[in-house]
Formats: sequence, C-alpha cells, structure tokens
Amino acid sequence: MHIEQVVTQLRAMRLANMADSLLSRLKNGDTRDLAPEEFVALLVQDEFNARQSRKLSRMLGRANFKPQQACMENIIYDAARGFAKKDLIVFTTSNWISDARNIILTGATGTGKSYLAEAIGFAACKQGFAAVKYRCPILFEEVHSAKGTGTYLKFLKKLARTPVLILDDFLMQTLNAQDAAVLLEVIDEKQQTGSIIATTQLPINKWHARVPDPTIADAICDRLVHAAYKFHLDGDSMRKQKSQNK
Repeated sequence: MHIEQVVTQLRAMRLANMADSLLSRLKNGDTRDLAPEEFVALLVQDEFNARQSRKLSRMLGRANFKPQQACMENIIYDAARGFAKKDLIVFTTSNWISDARNIILTGATGTGKSYLAEAIGFAACKQGFAAVKYRCPILFEEVHSAKGTGTYLKFLKKLARTPVLILDDFLMQTLNAQDAAVLLEVIDEKQQTGSIIATTQLPINKWHARVPDPTIADAICDRLVHAAYKFHLDGDSMRKQKSQNK
C-alpha cells in the first residue's frame, strides 16, 4: 500500500494529525533505528497529544480566564504573601477535585487572588478537568437572564457538571434575598460534583453580615468553608510591583 493511500485513509478516519506526523517523520528519517511497533507508537502519541492540546484549548476558551494566561509555574512565591510552594503542591494533582475540596482565597485587592485561582484552574484543565470563572455580579446576571428565558435549571446543571467553579469577588456586596437563595442553590448543586474556588477581600468571619437570612448564611458558610483549603494573601499589590518593574 502506498503512503499516499495510507494518509488518505487516516484522514478519512479523522486521524489528520497522525497523517501529518507520518509524512513529517518519514521526511525527517525518523524511522531509522526504530522497530515498526515503536514507529506506530510515536504516530499514536502524536495524535493523542494533538487531541489533548485541542481539548485543553476548548476548555480554556470556555473558562472565562484572562487573556494573559495564569499558570502555577509563574506564581511568585514569597513568605510575605502568606503561602509557600509546598502549600500549592496539592493542586498539581486532581485529588482535591475528586474529593470535592473547596479553596478560599482572601486578601486585599491586588494581592493576586484571581491570578492564583486561575492558575489552579488552568492546572485542573491540563489534567482534563474543566473550569469556569465568574465574577459573582456577572453570575447573578446570568442567573436572572436564565430565569427569564426558562433555562435556569439547565444553567444550574451546567455549573454543577463543571468540575471547578471559580467565584471571583465573592460576597463583595450585601446580597438581596433572591441572590442569596441563588448562591446557596449554586453551592448546594456543586457540593457533590467538584470544587469551588472563592476569591474575596472579605474575611470569612464577616461573610454572615453580607447575607440577609441567617439560615441561608449558615448554609452557605457550612458548605463552602467546611474542609476547604484556606489562604489569606498578604503583601504589597502585585499590580503595583509589576508596574514598578516595567
């Protein structure tokens, strides 16, 4: 069978990356000193890697992350920030997601809470676990819109199916009764299906004051805070440091 025919068949089976890899490796002489099964294994690995890369790109496209991609490798580790590299090792594996453990990041504006949340979310995506980030005001707008179009339950299930949900600017404003009930529903649905990362300037001991119904406040705090990883970020504003370094 001619190589051209093999390439055509591979493309017909939607194995275009394997076809391209075959042509490229034959052209570069990559078959030298390789057993047939070793060469086939290389082609399969090329196809697999390309598909994983496309899958990661799709997940990141739906994640609502900032264009300047945050990643664990670029985190600045400084004792003054309130965490060390060893504290974040747990987030380089997927166990915390499988165990439905949450993460709470508190600290003043500019200390890198959102960046750290996105970096952890990106690490989850690289391991095959989708993540999505919402600023809480935007989440409530999405919910109100979904309720208006009769798609609220569908939207809620979509959030629940996403392994990692990042709630940015959590409880930065006092909630009304409707939004408090929505927040509890979101957290309740998510509790058994994955993890929530919450970033906020508000210390945990002040959360109750932002929820009008004490019963709902207790339920939100119990579900989100129980067994969560908690980090309080200190130090100077990371935005200020970056500006000074330019």
